[in-house]
Amino acid sequence: MCGIFSIYSFDKARTIDLSLVKSATDEMMHRGPDDAGYYVNGNIGLGHRRLSIIDLSLGHQPMTNEDGQITIVYNGEIYNYKEIKTSLTSLGHTFRTDCDTEVIIHAYEEWGTQCVQKFNGMFAFSLWDNYRKRLWVVRDRVGVKPLYYFSNDKFIVCASEIKSILKTQIVDARINENVLDAYFSLGYVPGHETMFKDVKKLMPGHFLLIDEDGITDNEYWDFHAIPDNDVTLAQGLELIEHLLLDSVSKRLMSDVPLGVFLSGGLDSSTIVGMMSRLSLSEPINTFTISYREGNNEEKYAKVVADKFETNHHVFHLEADNFLSSLKTLVRYSEEPIVEPAAIALYHISKMAKGRATVLLSGEGADEVFAGYFLYVFMGILDKIHSVIPCISYPVLDFISKYVPKDKHRKYLDWFSLPLPKRYQGTSSYLTESLKKEYYTKSFLKKKSPYLEDIFEGFFSKVRDKDPLSQMLYVDTKTWLVDDLLLKADKMTMATSVELRVPFLDYRIVEAMSGLPSRYKIKNREGKYLLKKIVELLLPKEIVYRKKMGFPVPTYDWFRKDLLTDIRTIISGLKDIDLFEPDALDRLVNRHKDGIEDNSKMLMTLLVFAEWREQYL
Repeated sequence: MCGIFSIYSFDKARTIDLSLVKSATDEMMHRGPDDAGYYVNGNIGLGHRRLSIIDLSLGHQPMTNEDGQITIVYNGEIYNYKEIKTSLTSLGHTFRTDCDTEVIIHAYEEWGTQCVQKFNGMFAFSLWDNYRKRLWVVRDRVGVKPLYYFSNDKFIVCASEIKSILKTQIVDARINENVLDAYFSLGYVPGHETMFKDVKKLMPGHFLLIDEDGITDNEYWDFHAIPDNDVTLAQGLELIEHLLLDSVSKRLMSDVPLGVFLSGGLDSSTIVGMMSRLSLSEPINTFTISYREGNNEEKYAKVVADKFETNHHVFHLEADNFLSSLKTLVRYSEEPIVEPAAIALYHISKMAKGRATVLLSGEGADEVFAGYFLYVFMGILDKIHSVIPCISYPVLDFISKYVPKDKHRKYLDWFSLPLPKRYQGTSSYLTESLKKEYYTKSFLKKKSPYLEDIFEGFFSKVRDKDPLSQMLYVDTKTWLVDDLLLKADKMTMATSVELRVPFLDYRIVEAMSGLPSRYKIKNREGKYLLKKIVELLLPKEIVYRKKMGFPVPTYDWFRKDLLTDIRTIISGLKDIDLFEPDALDRLVNRHKDGIEDNSKMLMTLLVFAEWREQYL
């Protein structure tokens, strides 16, 4: 895994400064501590930091073709690169290395930009074509690997991390006010925008073509139009089990030690179980996390570790570790994300580093196999709405004033809206009635419709699908890529560890999208199909236990150990024209008194305060 940087000047007479490329690239040293390389050719500059995973001795980048006319910097893994390499060899291509980077170069020579359709993996790369004088910038289908860019009439700058773009001093770190409401509503920024004004994300399944005429953004993959595959349950089980086993097998490709993040839940336990079926030569390294306050996850993780006789490691996280780690979270995530589990992930990655450089995770299973209870709840609301029309918002707005808990007021807001208007993913916190209480009147007047526009855009693509399929598609395009995968990449790469996510093999995403929703949720049981696949592989107590993931006891910490720090930090936000000061005090006090769990919103405020401190 690596960090990449590219800069292109639209003025062909301008020569890119090598020292600029070097300094910007080296901002990402943690992503690639093993090697570095830089390339400048007139108005193009490329930089690379390498974490060596495959072909440790010959994978230096930037890498060129035989005549030096095509040059690439690449971050990721192409899991089927050996099959592609065999095809290219039969077509007359010769190779100097055994790494996937060179396969991309020759695939581009043979098939042009259509070669990306052949890649199965997680990747982001910038490829300079000196024949055509154009830069090709690509992000993988699902968005496992991040890629950011800034452009004006003089330059376009692309990088794995925002800090590298800011290091060029071509763009300043300024707050993007258009996404503030989105961030405080969700705990992350969805879509193509970031919290940094003028810094964009390249969307998953997209690539940019850049030359002297400008920039074109092309979508090369999506799964909204996958046709229905109304097979029997037995056929669906056979198909997905085969794909999942093959996906895990492909992600064991490595010249360095491997391991698994094991929470003791269904998803990570499935990965360990599938690995055990592949008859590995050495025991699997597994890693989990524990807390002084008690964590049943540790118990369940041990059940799985014992069953499959893994080398099991446990890390203990304390409250003081958590708050001091908040700065680390913001420094490496760059985009503010409200994920307490991200801090746990950072520490467990750090612990794992000495024992494994590549780690597998169950990330993405909930969005592909329908694992959240909210999907069931929203389905119940839809059935109610089919009998009782949506209650008008003014009526509910009046009623909400007499509902004591924010959580219940959120549910009440949902009753007033159809699915495309009410559903904003599993992480949504602030709904319209709550915003009227928390936001200042002046901010309410000027807040951007960005949040609504993003979700309406994705829902419009799947309006003909059933409600569950709509929610799974929207979550995969928002919550999964802009929160969960961002967290997974940034926290592991902060410790120079590569994370792989077998559930997000695009073949599984497409196949599950086409299967009937009745195989995903049955009798209000989520992940029905996945559970049927692993019933005989895993202990029953693992398959049918309540979902938890990597839980962090922020509810208790924010009421006790960290309460004083939280009051101090949040009081610093009262001078911003954003939140009503009384509403912030109420938020803290009601959490302290145990009236309701406001830990998600408190974490949202803490992360935002730290982000302002570090970047503005």
